[in-house]
Amino acid sequence: MFRIIIAILFVTTTSCKEVSYKGPQPKGKPALREIPRELRGKYLLVGENETDTDTLIIARNGYFISSDSTSGVLGDSLVLKKYKGYYFFSDNENPEWLLRIIKKERNGDLSYMHMDRGEQSFNDFLVELNREIKIDSSEVDGKVLYQIDPTPRELLSLIKKGYFRKTVTIKKLRD
Repeated sequence: MFRIIIAILFVTTTSCKEVSYKGPQPKGKPALREIPRELRGKYLLVGENETDTDTLIIARNGYFISSDSTSGVLGDSLVLKKYKGYYFFSDNENPEWLLRIIKKERNGDLSYMHMDRGEQSFNDFLVELNREIKIDSSEVDGKVLYQIDPTPRELLSLIKKGYFRKTVTIKKLRD
């Protein structure tokens, strides 16, 4: 109960808040040196309203999104790990790490997930999440960070309990 009260006291309600991590996830698992062949290729990104689309190209060492020239290259600040059928992309946004999860579907499409509170307020989301795992908060440059440090088992549990939601459909384009 005390942890819940502390979490509520530190919460400010802004829409762009995100729970982050202290390091690449899942912790203790080795980073991949390159993106596996099964993920490489061209994909169509389809937004929630299904009218916004873009092209994603996944290569051996990173990815590229065509419309806005967004890209990422595996290295010290973009780390890829595989665990229990999921691919975990950890992005270093000093002093925190953001996490995105990809799961390959049988038809070749990719499910793209991140921790999403849906319609829930950030405050309510933190209270609920704090029942599952300890949340640390700190202030850095006037911004409050909310971080968790799950074990691999706890991370899988959070996925299975729906804390990570599919937010974008990534459809495999046939060459």
